[in-house]
Amino acid sequence: MDNPAGQAKATQSFPKTKRVIRGGDFQIILRQGACAADNCLVVFAVAQSHQATSAAAHGKRLGVTIPKKTGNAVARNRWKRLIRESFRTQQDKVPEGYDFIVRPKKGARPTWKTIQRSIPKLTQKAVRRLG
Repeated sequence: MDNPAGQAKATQSFPKTKRVIRGGDFQIILRQGACAADNCLVVFAVAQSHQATSAAAHGKRLGVTIPKKTGNAVARNRWKRLIRESFRTQQDKVPEGYDFIVRPKKGARPTWKTIQRSIPKLTQKAVRRLG
């Protein structure tokens, strides 16, 4: 059966191949990546290496890190859901070929509107800072 709604869902999915999962990848991005921030989020970016063996090579990947100082588990999970959903729905506005780590700014409150506005702006700003 042809299901146009199912096809749209598949193109807007957010599989594990589009996520930064390994701790070593997080360390590389946080240490070597360029940083951009606003009053809500901090974004680190690094170009993907040509030796990458994952299926997401030459695409874009997202990692989310939420410090425990941000709040309890409910608050941290809310941040993660909002950041991932914003990244997923705005993939066309995010530069290709880069890995990103996103974390909330200290003292910020998670609102959908500010996260939606911040993700594309900060990812592009961080990529420009890479050179």
